[in-house]
Amino acid sequence: MKISIIIVNYNTAKYLESCIKSVVYFENKYDLEFIVVDNKSEDNSEDIINKLISEYKNVKCVFLDSNKGFAYANNRGVEISDGDYVLILNPDIVFTECVFEKLIALHQARKPGVLGVKLFGEDNLFQHKYYQKYPSILQYILFYSIFSKPFIKSGYYLNKFLYNKINTTGDEVISVPQIPGAFMFFKSEIYREYNGFNENYFLFFEDVDLCFRINKKHELLIADLKVLHTGASSMFLNIDNKIYGNFIISFLKFFKFNYNLFDYYFLKIFILENCILKIMLEYIRKILGKFNPGIIRVHKYILKNLNSG
Repeated sequence: MKISIIIVNYNTAKYLESCIKSVVYFENKYDLEFIVVDNKSEDNSEDIINKLISEYKNVKCVFLDSNKGFAYANNRGVEISDGDYVLILNPDIVFTECVFEKLIALHQARKPGVLGVKLFGEDNLFQHKYYQKYPSILQYILFYSIFSKPFIKSGYYLNKFLYNKINTTGDEVISVPQIPGAFMFFKSEIYREYNGFNENYFLFFEDVDLCFRINKKHELLIADLKVLHTGASSMFLNIDNKIYGNFIISFLKFFKFNYNLFDYYFLKIFILENCILKIMLEYIRKILGKFNPGIIRVHKYILKNLNSG
């Protein structure tokens, strides 16, 4: 039984070594293959990766000539893998227990399309924000538009329209609409049957897109297993023009590839109008001395790249 572990690395050298060492420590009974795909990192990743290659015979790397995104990099890793199972794993994951034995047993019993686990942060809190419902126009209006302020902090609306309820204390297996891309466990032929991640996504929603396609025929399950998600992607909370902009563009792309044309164009027009309103509002705030240039940069970036969605 061989398991291929695909890790996409981009400037995450500080996590990579701990990630691989934790998997090796807890899963030493399995034939493991680590494939690190480096998206042209600018930190000391190359040194760390070469150190790991020299330390572990089952670690290899693909160094890409530019940052080609999460979907593209994972697909290149799976192409050269030969495991019976494939694990898509973020470098900021640390194993705290043995998980493969239970995942394989669950797969053999239920034959799901994708298996996931429960992500916990370094604060030992369950990261419920990674377990969400499929995108909808209402989601965009309530949580990402100019109208979001009354709803974004409301537990009622978040739980009703955005998050999936995951029981963190019980031991049952939970059926969900999507599995977080930080940890996705497949039978290798399932990944290949669906052609892996859609490479039209650069960042965000490539995991949601793949889950949506697989979920049409197969269950997606969260096992009662825990891993530590040390990085916890605080970047999502940081209003950065490229990061948040890519999130909104990828949100729109999901509609393009998976929903009908009416919903796609309706959302696209709504995003366009929302960006214009946000920019205008911020310039009014500038006159009043409450200017936030980051908000203008974000929405100008979205407008510039809207047609790529």
